[in-house]
Amino acid sequence: MLKKGISPIISTVLIILLGFVTVSIVLFVGLPAIEKARESAVLNEAMQNMKAIANTIEEVALEGVGSLRSLQIKVTAGNYKVNEKTNSIDFTHFMKSGIVQPGAFLEEGDVILTCGANARAYEEDFDYDGETDLVLENEILRVVILKNGTKTSQVSMNTSKLIKMINLKETNVNVTPSDSLIMLDDYIESSYGFGYSELVKVDDHLARAEAIVHMSTTFVSYDILYTLQSGADFVMVKIQNAYYK
Repeated sequence: MLKKGISPIISTVLIILLGFVTVSIVLFVGLPAIEKARESAVLNEAMQNMKAIANTIEEVALEGVGSLRSLQIKVTAGNYKVNEKTNSIDFTHFMKSGIVQPGAFLEEGDVILTCGANARAYEEDFDYDGETDLVLENEILRVVILKNGTKTSQVSMNTSKLIKMINLKETNVNVTPSDSLIMLDDYIESSYGFGYSELVKVDDHLARAEAIVHMSTTFVSYDILYTLQSGADFVMVKIQNAYYK
């Protein structure tokens, strides 16, 4: 009789425990899958938005001065920001599911997808020559760029000497480029002139570290944008805002 009295209680406890276990399994397995699907949708939405924006900008540019477009985009999550210094529109979103691996780099037309926040941009006399340098750094490289002049006080600049040093962090080996020349339309005169250099943003935990060199030569003015992405083992160099005098 004692066993028959205890049995229903034990059965009830087992059912309750089984319920808790079932719910735990559903949460453990189901929630990550739901989160992954949600973030995948956000990423796909952002890529489509960026492509639509890029196509619209290209259409307006081809149509000339005074052309206008109206563009509607859906934003489920993340932040969009216009970066005037780099002539870009940046989308940032913190992801938990790992659908994009840190250090990933994907380029589709004018849209670049990267993942990571381990880049730094700061000023320091890295080569101990008594002059402050512009330093772009990530997990792999330190890229040291000449810091010279200001917007209100431009100085003589030669593009062949802009990259002072590249430091390989794993071995702490310094590589000094013999020539970092930038030349437009095969005119050597475009490689030197007057200008100044600056960091786009001084900060840690960046998706990318960037520096800009503003150049004004005898027949053309332009900007050189140096970009070191988080996790990348290479530096991207882009010419922008070219204006022929």
